Amino acid sequence: MNLVVSVIFFCAGIGVFLFIQSVLPYTYLFSVFSLSLNNHEVIQKINAENSIKSGNNINESSSIKRSPRDTTIGLWTPMNASFVLQHLKGEEQEKAIDTLLKRGYQEYYYVMNNFEDPKSVKMTEELLETANKTNLKIIIILLPPSEGAPDTNYDWKGWIEYFNSLEKKYPRSIEGFSIDDYNWISTRIDTKFKNNIDFMEHSELSKLLKHKSKDVKFYPTVYFEGKKTGIVVKKYNNFVDGLVVASGCYYNVSSLKKELGIFEEIFKKPIRYMIYPTITYNYSKQDYSPPTDRLIMSTLSIASNSTDGLIIWRDLDNPVIQDHMKSRYDKQYPSDISKYKEIQISDEKRESTANKLSKSENVHNTCNNWSKKYNEAYDTWLKLQEQGEEENDEWKKKILH
Repeated sequence: MNLVVSVIFFCAGIGVFLFIQSVLPYTYLFSVFSLSLNNHEVIQKINAENSIKSGNNINESSSIKRSPRDTTIGLWTPMNASFVLQHLKGEEQEKAIDTLLKRGYQEYYYVMNNFEDPKSVKMTEELLETANKTNLKIIIILLPPSEGAPDTNYDWKGWIEYFNSLEKKYPRSIEGFSIDDYNWISTRIDTKFKNNIDFMEHSELSKLLKHKSKDVKFYPTVYFEGKKTGIVVKKYNNFVDGLVVASGCYYNVSSLKKELGIFEEIFKKPIRYMIYPTITYNYSKQDYSPPTDRLIMSTLSIASNSTDGLIIWRDLDNPVIQDHMKSRYDKQYPSDISKYKEIQISDEKRESTANKLSKSENVHNTCNNWSKKYNEAYDTWLKLQEQGEEENDEWKKKILH
């Protein structure tokens, strides 16, 4: 009897042992797999956060297909006085910077007129010193003759030396500078230069840019509809680290993706695109209404996927902009705003046809003509690529006149 019981227990023990051995590898594998998934999620989160923190480098290689996660967001001096950083002091300035960073802004653009003005220098260096403790990058805007005031300084050699010195003192916060309306026309009668680029040539800016530190970035503001853009490419592109790109026809987005693609091909430099959530002076003179929510969402949809960064022009309190800053990492958000883009473009094409039939002369027709130029250039470019004639630059001529 004892022998039989012993045999039964022995066999049962072997059975349990074999069962455990058969199950353990799978249980262990499941545990490792679960741990791997958790680690993967953590790594994704860390990478996303690092992408946000390191997203200020405009020199990173770019491609025309991107996602909102990859785009740097800058702010062009806001209307809201609570965030005009250069005019704030001490703790107030620190809190404003912290708020902008938490909202998702990584760059801040503002105008400086004179590097020899003690008040202006003090204001700039206080801002740079405060920002130097954070991840916010500062880009100083210089005004061309078409916009400059009587006290605007055009001593390019002095500016370059000043920016080089700022980079040594505040390497973390000073990103570089932009010159506004670089290839735009001048409507002022108190300057002999019809185009801003003519003044850049006259003042020999290209020679002086050679002395710019490589760590001081130069981002000229160029327009799709600008004049003598070919000169910008030929004489200045070697000194350009990236472009701030704007459109004088921002009420029309039908050809925006193609325009951005062409500029990237022509300049071969990273692009930040200007988003106008509020009306500019020239459009207000023509009794335009402010941009609609749908127009802003359409612009955001296209530019977020076709550029290296966005710059919000002044109105950071616009509800659409606020929603974009909060939702741009949500998986569903790009799809949602893309729907508005399709409707916007469809309506623009319908309106364009109506304007042709009425033969009315207004800003719509001017913008339609530009859109046509870019569409034709883009289509020619694609055909040449298909034919293996990528070195044929005939398609660029209408754009670079």
